[in-house]
Amino acid sequence: MNISELKDKLTESYSVRNLNRISLTILNLYKEKEFTKLKKISEIIEDFVKVDIASDGKGFSKLIMLYHPDRADYYNKEIVRLFNENNFDGMLELSHVLRLERIDEIAESLNNFEEIDYSPVYEWDWKDEGLTVKDKDSVDEGIVQGPVEYNFYEAVKIRQYGSTDIEFPSYYLEDFEEFELSGSGINDLDGVQFCKHAKVIDLSDNFISDISPLTSLVYLEELNLSGNRLENIDDLIHLVKLKRIDISGNMISDISVLMDLPYLEYAGLSGNEIDKSQVDLLIESGVVADI
Repeated sequence: MNISELKDKLTESYSVRNLNRISLTILNLYKEKEFTKLKKISEIIEDFVKVDIASDGKGFSKLIMLYHPDRADYYNKEIVRLFNENNFDGMLELSHVLRLERIDEIAESLNNFEEIDYSPVYEWDWKDEGLTVKDKDSVDEGIVQGPVEYNFYEAVKIRQYGSTDIEFPSYYLEDFEEFELSGSGINDLDGVQFCKHAKVIDLSDNFISDISPLTSLVYLEELNLSGNRLENIDDLIHLVKLKRIDISGNMISDISVLMDLPYLEYAGLSGNEIDKSQVDLLIESGVVADI
């Protein structure tokens, strides 16, 4: 198969209609608790992308996000870009969708996708979820704006789909253990509270001043908050499993809370106005401190 043939095949496979067919199959298997079949689907594409499906279905959201119809535009732009660059290998990395051409055979009862209204499946009442949605299209024309800023939830959508204008239920966030959102324009951590199983989060180089939404992330082990606008980090006391923290490049003067984190191994502290006596105490407790 040459690059032109691959482009045509991928364009067809990443159509909204085909992604709708795949994602509805995955969704219905999840709703029917057919987790073994979901695991089989993940194994079919594992040469291209790794998605672990647990015996209780955990991992489902990562799988369905790959084939959500809202991603059709993103994928097709990538296909065009890679084709114009004559990047055959890059296009091959998108070929996991071709492995699911026979997905109907995995769930024979789900044949009539055309008669299913897709939108209600992913309908989400934003108000009930307690998230604040900003209308960035309401800015008056002609007014020079500062840097565009987002909350955590919006930044995740942009990182995954390139847009905030998609449906994305909060329970999708529960499956992820790692989030890399460095330099994402985040000024508000609204939404991070849904990342219940997160172990690693990189929030460096943003505009964060309040970390209170992090307090429920009791499984968090690594957290990068460098290059933000922090003055107070007392809420870290709730992150009882934290092993590594980077708070360099902020406006922090008091790090006494770090003394009470039983598993802390490393702390990045440079670029703050921290009293040397606190740093010495932290080092004496066995923590490697980068100052």
